[in-house]
Amino acid sequence: MIRYTDLKNTNRHNLMEVLPLAKPFTLLVEPSSLCNFHCIHCFQGLKQDNSFSRNRQNMPLGRFQRIIEQMQAWPGEKLKVLKLSLYGEPLINQDFGEMLRLAKEAAIADRIETTTNASLLTPEVAWSMVDCQLDYLRVSIYATDAERHREITGSGITPKTIHENLRFLQEIKRQQGSERPFVSPKMLDTYDQTQNDAFIAMYQDVADELYLDKPHNWIQTDEQKFTEKIYQANHSKAVADFQAHSTRRIACPMPFTTMAVRCNGDVSPCCVDFIGGTNLGNMEEKSLQDLWASPEWLAFQIMQLENRKTENFSCARCDVYLSDHYTRDNIDGFPVDKLRRQK
Repeated sequence: MIRYTDLKNTNRHNLMEVLPLAKPFTLLVEPSSLCNFHCIHCFQGLKQDNSFSRNRQNMPLGRFQRIIEQMQAWPGEKLKVLKLSLYGEPLINQDFGEMLRLAKEAAIADRIETTTNASLLTPEVAWSMVDCQLDYLRVSIYATDAERHREITGSGITPKTIHENLRFLQEIKRQQGSERPFVSPKMLDTYDQTQNDAFIAMYQDVADELYLDKPHNWIQTDEQKFTEKIYQANHSKAVADFQAHSTRRIACPMPFTTMAVRCNGDVSPCCVDFIGGTNLGNMEEKSLQDLWASPEWLAFQIMQLENRKTENFSCARCDVYLSDHYTRDNIDGFPVDKLRRQK
C-alpha cells in the first residue's frame, strides 16, 4: 500500500484546472464528538462552556445511513476519501464497526480512513477493521512517558495500553494475511530529539509507518493559543517551524474540496472549526448534494477568494490554511465567475 504520508503527493489534481468540483474530494463524517482524552492542546480540554461542549454526542446510526444513502444518490465519480472521524474519538461510538461496514459496502469512496487515539481499540473493533478492510488507521500519539501522557491527555490510559492494542491489531492482520488497515501512528514534533526518538522506538514494531506531525492552532477562542499549552519551553521552536512552513495564501482551499458532517447533521466546509462558525446547513434539512451546490456554499467560496475571511468568526481566527504541511493547494486568483453553478 502507499504510505499515508505519500498519499497527498499521489495522483494530485491542480485545483486551478479542475474547479469548480461537482462533488467534494473529501467527506468527513463524525461518529462521535465525545472524547475520553482531554488534551491540553485540544478544544476537548477547554474548561469554559461553549457551543462545542454543549453539543457533544454520538451520531445515531440512522443518520449515518442517511448520509451514505445521500452519497449513493449523488451522481459522478467516487469520493477520493471518506474519513470516519472529525472532532471526537470515533471509537466511542459503539456503532463504529457497523458504520464502517455500511460505508465499505456502499463503495462511495476510493479509500476509507479514520483517526483515533487507539485507547478503545478493543479486539472486537480490531477484527471489524480487518474484516471490513478499513484502508488507513491514523493513530494520534501524545507521549511515550506515562507521566507526560497523563499530563497531556488528562486520562489514565498509558502508552503501553495503546501499544498493546496496536500489537493485537497487527497480529490479526498477519493471521488474515491482510495489509489493511495500514497503521500510521503520528506524534506532534516535540522539538526534542530524545522524545522523538522514543516515539519511534516504542511504536515501530506495531506500525506500518511512523511520522511526526507539525504544530497548528485550532480556531482560537481565547488569548492563549493551543500550541502554547503543549510546547511550553519549546514554544518558540514550534512557532519558528510554523513560520518557516507558512505561505502567503489568501484563500483557504478546503471549502473547494471538502465537506464535513457533524454528529447532529450540521455540514461545514472545514475540518478544524470545532465551534461551528462555518456551518452552512444540515443534511437532515437539505441533501449533501444540494448543500454543495447551494448559494450559501458558493458565497463562502467567494468570501475566501476575495480575502474576506474576517467576515466569518471562525475563519478570522484560523491560521491552518497558511501551513504548507496541512494545505497544499494555492487557488489565489481563481476567477470568481468560474465558480457559478450551471442550472
